[in-house]
Amino acid sequence: MPIHNGGHQMKVAIITPYYKESDAILRRCIQSVLAQTHQDTRHYLISDGHPKPDVTSGVKNLSSINLPVAHGDFGCTPRSVGAICALNEGADVVCFLDADNLYEPNHVTSLVNVYEQAQVEGEVLDAVFSYRHIFVPGHEHLRLEHTEDLQHTHVDTNCMSFARSAAFMWPMWGMIPNAWMSICDRVMFDMFKLNQLKSAWTGLHTVLYESNWRDHYVQAGLPIPTHGLHDGSVRKIVSPSAEELFARLRVK
Repeated sequence: MPIHNGGHQMKVAIITPYYKESDAILRRCIQSVLAQTHQDTRHYLISDGHPKPDVTSGVKNLSSINLPVAHGDFGCTPRSVGAICALNEGADVVCFLDADNLYEPNHVTSLVNVYEQAQVEGEVLDAVFSYRHIFVPGHEHLRLEHTEDLQHTHVDTNCMSFARSAAFMWPMWGMIPNAWMSICDRVMFDMFKLNQLKSAWTGLHTVLYESNWRDHYVQAGLPIPTHGLHDGSVRKIVSPSAEELFARLRVK
């Protein structure tokens, strides 16, 4: 099953949920998408109850979707809504970019190259993953790495892309049980493996990930902030009920 037909350029969607990020942070994200070297790229910005029309209006190849209420689920509901829209508007590949992160200009091109090379070799890839460089606010020059990423035991949200052959995965973010929303990318990667889908890595660090995690300050040898860290969001993870898990993800 070809990813695209007749030599047409692959159509790529980038899904960005946003909540109350500053205008500057959101513009930084948007600019990194506008700078992509792959031409057929559309950016879907989904507001989780707090739209910023002054930032999103009039931007080339940008679809702005406003959810009327905030779901407060780490971007999972808006991410899912954006992915469904992109799927049904004909995207061949979907990527995910959180509002406080950004892409290197060759990010989408590097993903597409791997999909297309596999196609030439008669393979269908369901996903292609990239690597990320990590920095902390105010230290944008840092290029930290995470061991889990390099060992392929974890894929960050911003490093994921899925092809239409795995279309059921695109909106799965919104089906993750509430108790697991804070570790949604880990759940998505586990579901990907559970379904025995086929993937490859680009081998390139094309995501710039702004971290507010304590471990990355320690890794960089920088003072640990007294507020604003994200560590508290994953301290009270509990397992959802077996009934909810099966109802949402068909997993027992």
